[in-house]
Amino acid sequence: MNKPITLYLIALAGSGKYTIASEIAKYGYKMVDNHLINNPIFSLLDLDKISSIPEFAWEKIRIIRYAVIDFVTQNQAHNFIFTNELLETEYDHQIYNQIKQMAEQRKSIFIPVKLKLNKEEHLKRIITPSRKECFKSINPTLVKRKVEMINISHLNLLELDITDLSAKDAAKTILDFVNIRR
Repeated sequence: MNKPITLYLIALAGSGKYTIASEIAKYGYKMVDNHLINNPIFSLLDLDKISSIPEFAWEKIRIIRYAVIDFVTQNQAHNFIFTNELLETEYDHQIYNQIKQMAEQRKSIFIPVKLKLNKEEHLKRIITPSRKECFKSINPTLVKRKVEMINISHLNLLELDITDLSAKDAAKTILDFVNIRR
C-alpha cells in the first residue's frame, strides 16, 4: 500500500494556490486551504480587503491552525494538500516546519511545492473579483511589495513557474511529480 501524501502549495497571495489545489482535490486529496483556517476569524472582522489583519485575530487563527494540524496528524488514511503564503520570516518558517513535522508524524511523503509567476500575471490574478467573496486580499500593492517567498530546501521540493499554466496543467505537473516520488 502507498504511503499517504502531504502536499504543501506555497505561493504569494493571489497566485492561484486555491484553484490549483481544487484541481488536485479532484483526485481524492483533502484540501486544507489557508483560508479554511483563517476565515472563521476573518468572517467576524470588518475587513475592507485592503487593510492589514490585526494581531489579536492572528492569535486566534494560530489556535485554529494547531487544532487542524493535530487532527490531520492523526489521519493516515488520506492524502492532504495544504496551501499558504509563506515569506522569508522566522514565523513563516515555524509554520512550514509545523506542516513538515505533521507530515512526518503521520508517516506520509511530504512534498513542498513553491509556485511562482511573473508580476504581470500576478497583478491580473490578485484583483479577480471572486477573491473578495472568500475574504482574500485584492490589493494590487501586494504584488509590488518587496518580499521574498520562504527559502526552503527539501529532497521532495518542486519549484513550478505557473505563469503560463492553467490550474489543470499545474495540477497535472504536480501530480506527475508526486507519482515519481512515491
